[in-house]
Amino acid sequence: MAVLPSSAKMETNQILLSDKPSINGLSFRNPYGEPDAGALAAVHAGRAARDDIDPLSTQENLPTGEEIRVMLSQFAAAQQLDRWLVAEVNGHVVGYGVIESWHEEDGRWVYLILGWVLPEWRGRGIGTAMLHWGEHKARRLAAVEHPGELFEFAGNASSTEPEAAALLLHEGYSVRYTDLEMSLEPSELLPEYPLPPAIDVRPALPEHIPLIAESIAESYRGEFPGNRFRSTTVEAAGQAEWYSSPVHDLALWQVAWDGDQVAGQVLPMIERGRGIIDEVSVRPAWRRRGLARALLTHALRDLQSRGVAVIRLFTGAEFPTRARDLYTSLGFRVVKEFPRYRKSSQ
Repeated sequence: MAVLPSSAKMETNQILLSDKPSINGLSFRNPYGEPDAGALAAVHAGRAARDDIDPLSTQENLPTGEEIRVMLSQFAAAQQLDRWLVAEVNGHVVGYGVIESWHEEDGRWVYLILGWVLPEWRGRGIGTAMLHWGEHKARRLAAVEHPGELFEFAGNASSTEPEAAALLLHEGYSVRYTDLEMSLEPSELLPEYPLPPAIDVRPALPEHIPLIAESIAESYRGEFPGNRFRSTTVEAAGQAEWYSSPVHDLALWQVAWDGDQVAGQVLPMIERGRGIIDEVSVRPAWRRRGLARALLTHALRDLQSRGVAVIRLFTGAEFPTRARDLYTSLGFRVVKEFPRYRKSSQ
């Protein structure tokens, strides 16, 4: 049984918003911590149908109470629970928000303001007040954490969340790029495509990960002019850390070598019974030779041979490599779009 916070702590957690809607019993507060996990998870469960949340998606999910409890615990350990905002009506949680931040290659910090409101409480100003709080809080965080450095606001709303999209657009946000989630349509086993001459695929070993990580990082340099929208974590060190984590099964990886150099890679995962193509990339010097198609079809055939029926991948609509065309030619279709919104802090 969760231990309820004391009345003194409940009072100190309260937050007064200047534009709080006139709704009887509405209040805002920082979370108490782990005891809030179940109520916050219930917000996602309550919005699933309205926002058409895809349970098989790699980019959106319905976090469980345990998953949110872990997140709250991590934020509490970092003394960052003030980055969360909980909306209540007469003591019942009706929505919440959280601020995440990261650094990008153009020298800019990004403060992503996320928020969710139960459908029956939408259209009454709660989401707007939460977004305004997020911007005000992000300004204060940036001033303390990164004084004098550039920063901007970010917001997310998928193609099945028109209310959230309308709010962001009304508040001055604009779509700066769009990510796509694609799914492989049920089909017979895909045909194999040959590797280019002098290229071979070798079993991936842990000691290969730094070279693979550098290959991935090089593949994405120049993706956007001026390295806009490129997190510093996509560089080799961040990639190596991610691909060294235990969620990855190196036996699934398709890594192409040209001598002692990694030319490209397709890195699948199997998670919750579905296949995920976590990475498809080819270094610039080895492009336009059919390498990505060969590696991807090998990976897809391997997943299919293992009985994996659902296969998803995530890509950018604006990628200069025209990755979407490759995936479409192999039977993938777009199941949802994820526009990424930004707003200047100036």
